[in-house]
This record gives sequence, C-alpha cells and structure tokens, in this order.
Amino acid sequence: MSLPAPSRAGDFFCTSPRRDGMLAAVAGEMTLEVVEGPGAGKQVAVDHPVVVGRASDADLMLQDGEVSDRHARITAQPDGSATVEDLGSANGTFVNQNELMGPARLDPGDELLVGVTVIQLRSAQDIAARASAVIQIPPALAMAPRPPTYVNPEVARVDAGHEPSAQGTPELEKYLDVRVRRRAQLAPLALFVLVCLALICYFALR
Repeated sequence: MSLPAPSRAGDFFCTSPRRDGMLAAVAGEMTLEVVEGPGAGKQVAVDHPVVVGRASDADLMLQDGEVSDRHARITAQPDGSATVEDLGSANGTFVNQNELMGPARLDPGDELLVGVTVIQLRSAQDIAARASAVIQIPPALAMAPRPPTYVNPEVARVDAGHEPSAQGTPELEKYLDVRVRRRAQLAPLALFVLVCLALICYFALR
C-alpha cells in the first residue's frame, strides 16, 4: 500500500470534503443575537465571517450611533468557537467587559459589547433551551414614561407657544432661559438707542 506523496511548495492545497462539512456544520450551529441595546432580539447565523457595524451592507447591521460602519468581524472555528477581531472601530470592541487588543476567542455564552449594544454568541443547544436571550427589564423596575420634573415650567410653557424671531436662530433659542430670551429680543433696540445717543452727543459737542 503506497503512501501519499508529501506536499511540496507550489502544490495546490486541497481541503478534505469531510473537514469542510464539519466546519459548515459547526458554523451553522452558532448564532449571534443582540441581547441588549438597539435592535434587541435580532439574530444572524455565523455560517460565514460576520461583519458587525452600522453600514447598510454589514451582516449584522446595528442602529447604534456609537458603532462604526464596519466595527468588528466574527469568524467561526472548527472547534465550535469563534474568533472576533476589531476592524479599527472608533470606540473599541469588548469581550466579557475586556477590551480587545487583537483577535480573540469567543465561546458560546460570551458577550460582545460594541457601542451600547450587547451581542451574545449562542449555540444550537442554547437556542433549543431558550429561543431568545434578550435581557428583559424586571417588572418591578419597569416604569411608564413621564415628563421630566427638572424642567422649569415657564421654559416648557414658552417652548410650547414660542415662535422664534426672525433675528434669532431657532436651533439655539430653545436652549435659552426665558429671561435670557427676553434680553436677547431687547438687545437690538438697546443697541439702536445707544447709537442714537452717541450721535447726539457727537453732534452736540462739535
């Protein structure tokens, strides 16, 4: 029985079909799920290198202003784990609260933090036992939305019925205090009066 010849430099590398099948099976059994933050509940299978980001062509697109267009990439491994790498994001990528300094291993149950979004790697067994791992707010802590109590009622009243003057900037006027707004409206008149007084004094002294 003859043994296969050893591979040489320049030979094409042929991957065993069996190994390819095992990798595909393992990869298809892993899922990324957004468990906290914008888009909670969104899932994507890790059956190919998955790019996480805000770009429209990202495999897992997130509506998170703190996430870069192409933030991180997760790649399945034959042993049932995955590799995660940061793609030069502005705010970094964290695995179980530890910031990545290079490619790192990701096991089922591990959590990624990108921006303010938490993503968990889940196995087929995890999903069979629990369809979603979204972090729910305990009913005791849930509160109905209500208007803030720290806003000055007078400011709120003016905001509701105030029409900005043609001389002002609408984008900035809403941040001004009521008294400051009134002073700002009187400032042009005061300046005009001051100029008139200066001219009267000038001509009177000539």
